[in-house]
Amino acid sequence: MQVLVETLVNQCRRFYKIGTLTMSRSLSQRKCLSNALTESVPFSRDFLFRQYFDPTSSTYTYLLADVKQQEAILIDPVIDWVERDSKIIQELGLRLKYALNTHMHADHITGTGRLKLLLPGCQSMISRTSGAQADVLLEPDDRINFGRHLLEVLPTPGHTEGCVTYVCREQGVAFTGDALLIRGCGRTDFQFGPSNLHSTPRPLTTCNLRFPGWFA
Repeated sequence: MQVLVETLVNQCRRFYKIGTLTMSRSLSQRKCLSNALTESVPFSRDFLFRQYFDPTSSTYTYLLADVKQQEAILIDPVIDWVERDSKIIQELGLRLKYALNTHMHADHITGTGRLKLLLPGCQSMISRTSGAQADVLLEPDDRINFGRHLLEVLPTPGHTEGCVTYVCREQGVAFTGDALLIRGCGRTDFQFGPSNLHSTPRPLTTCNLRFPGWFA
């Protein structure tokens, strides 16, 4: 009887040890996942990154800047938020060099025109194939410089004929506009999108982070 009791106790201890170890590993894995989801983006110290959101159109706007040279660019600004954007840029002591659009938007009005009035010296940019008007019409593989940093212009047609993705390879990021969304991609049934679905950009293997222009 005593042998049986000791055997049962040893088994219980062994199962408890295994269960505790399993639980410990599970908690550790959850912690690692949580850290991965909330970990800060490891940009260089002279690279400023800010993300803003328009809840009406579900559009994301991105402010990038060279902190040392104080030159900034703004990607996909929304007209309803240009006062906020210009105020933030001025408070940070930055000069807005370019206001860029990833494509011609159908769900909201771009804020580039208004920004040019509020922040003289700013130039608007969009791809030439978009058919829209801007101070600078971008071609594939163009470089957009702000301070010592730069973005590459990669054509990503599909949502619209003129969609482009802006890539900063040094920081490992790509700004995809509506070509790639959160939980989906942009609709392809208008603005000549379907006729260009066969065109694919060069692989973004160096870009660990892709920032979309819209929340699907």
